[in-house]
Amino acid sequence: MKTETIKKQNGFKRLFNLKGDPKMIARGFALGSFVGMLPFPGFQMLISATLATFLRYNRVAAVAGVFNTNLVTGVFVFAFNYWLGKKILGIESSFRLPDHINLNFAKTVMDAGSDVFLSLLLGGAITGIFAMFLGYYISLSVLTRKNRMKYEN
Repeated sequence: MKTETIKKQNGFKRLFNLKGDPKMIARGFALGSFVGMLPFPGFQMLISATLATFLRYNRVAAVAGVFNTNLVTGVFVFAFNYWLGKKILGIESSFRLPDHINLNFAKTVMDAGSDVFLSLLLGGAITGIFAMFLGYYISLSVLTRKNRMKYEN
């Protein structure tokens, strides 16, 4: 657990030490934060990097942003997204999410049917919008403050 915390801290340090326009780095991180909420574990980094390339956002920041969902948080995030999407769509389902997230998660969801996938997708899009805005404004604030301090010294 301590090693994972240290890795996350180092990852955030690298994110905030990226060279480039703070807005483009923040946009990349926000994009990754959005994609990280979608029900595509194992493919989120590829999706995020591809979209960042097309949008000309910072790819490294976009890939870092997807880690808002990981092997530890994914179970809780996807459970909430599923519940939210199911409530909004008015779907009754006995489907239970797996106890852990891995590459088989996508297959499990697809095998469960379109109602389950749509519930996860809608819930993920809604929470993704919140994660996107939070990710953008927090990362932009930190990057701008860091740049300002660098130029003042």
